[in-house]
Amino acid sequence: MKLSKIKKDKKYLLACSFGPDSMALYALLLKANIDFDVAFINYHLREESDEEEKKIKAFSFLNSKNLYIKEAFYNKEKDKNIEKWARDVRYNYFEELNKEHKYEAVLIAHNLDDLIETFIIQTKRSNFVSYYGLKSIFYRGNTKYIRPLLKYRKLDLLTYNIRHFIPYLIDKSNFDNSYLRNDIRNNYVSKLTKAEVNKYLKEINEKNKAKKEDSKLYLKLVNKDNLIKIEDIFKLYELNKDVKIKDILDDKDEINRLNEKEFINFFYYYISKFLYLKDISKKEIIDIYQKIKLNKNMIIPLTNTPYYIFIEYGYFKIDYIYESKYEFILDQDGNKYIKFLHNKKTENLFKMFEKVLIKPVSKDEYYTYLGKDGTKSSKRVSHIFIDMKLPSEYRKIYPGIYNPKTNELIYIPRYMKKVKITSKSIFKFNLVELSKLDERVKNLDETIDESININSLM
Repeated sequence: MKLSKIKKDKKYLLACSFGPDSMALYALLLKANIDFDVAFINYHLREESDEEEKKIKAFSFLNSKNLYIKEAFYNKEKDKNIEKWARDVRYNYFEELNKEHKYEAVLIAHNLDDLIETFIIQTKRSNFVSYYGLKSIFYRGNTKYIRPLLKYRKLDLLTYNIRHFIPYLIDKSNFDNSYLRNDIRNNYVSKLTKAEVNKYLKEINEKNKAKKEDSKLYLKLVNKDNLIKIEDIFKLYELNKDVKIKDILDDKDEINRLNEKEFINFFYYYISKFLYLKDISKKEIIDIYQKIKLNKNMIIPLTNTPYYIFIEYGYFKIDYIYESKYEFILDQDGNKYIKFLHNKKTENLFKMFEKVLIKPVSKDEYYTYLGKDGTKSSKRVSHIFIDMKLPSEYRKIYPGIYNPKTNELIYIPRYMKKVKITSKSIFKFNLVELSKLDERVKNLDETIDESININSLM
């Protein structure tokens, strides 16, 4: 048996339940001399849980592997959905371990039977599907996940364990056919022939190819700044050619006639770039849709996620509200985030101050400046942000220049989407780079194109 997508020079985290699939993967990783640690979660939901914990401890000790154990206890008063609770527990734990140890990826032992079961369930339910079956590589939060066993049947893994004397325990609840997945697994998928499996795989590939084309069509609406123009949303619908978008936005009756389903499909494609789809409900998307139709500036938090929907200046997008308490004491050489330009204005600045302090400006501060007539004026920073049309997601990390001795705000740079360097420009910076100072952000290049013009100049 060969492992897919695994590199010998990288270190991984194995998610192991002590079931036959994850123990087969454990053994295969040992055989291939892959560097890895092990994570086990005891949900304390079954009698066998403590026995599984004891056995995984013993096996890991014998094989000199670091084992991390999470003890979790379900509170039905606090967590109504037990499946969501368990999912959040494990993925949050994997994220926590990955943040500490910087693994290449977390390894999950899903197999070919799991892939087909998932596909059958997807086709039975009416939920939106962004991808049929299971992806061999996917991301959740800042963590990469790999499923290296997707080409092997469950029976292959059981046989491997028996032949190589690999210990495992089987979860008795897997035989309870009152659960849809168990019924499909035990009474149908496990009995599929090789030819029937290949037929399913062909159908899955065809459906995913069609999904990819749909995704391209929908995501044409998303520009390089990850923004969607609200007017373009209404182009998803077949409308009378004589009806102008502006008239539709101004006519509430016309808006209410628009097909909600098209927006929901589009939104799922868009949001699947950021979130595990089960984390957001259809009801919440419909609520967002209703608010977008109002075409008014607002920020909408997405339930149980770190993300927000920003509706501003005729556009909407999904993003974090970035936060960072960076402080740079800089001379004219700057640093990787702040680049000072060489001109008279910059020279004058550093004649006044040997060094300057660069840090995020608070929206509650007041900025004092000289007006065109030479008189001093003062303005609240939050109002300056609105005047500049600075996107809300960047307002907590937007830099200002301060006197390092008195902490006095000297200057607030202009926000410019399309940067123009002039004789009055003092320095430039990139808000995408500054946003990476937010601890939640590992690599924004995967979700935000580095070429976007969110640079700013004074």
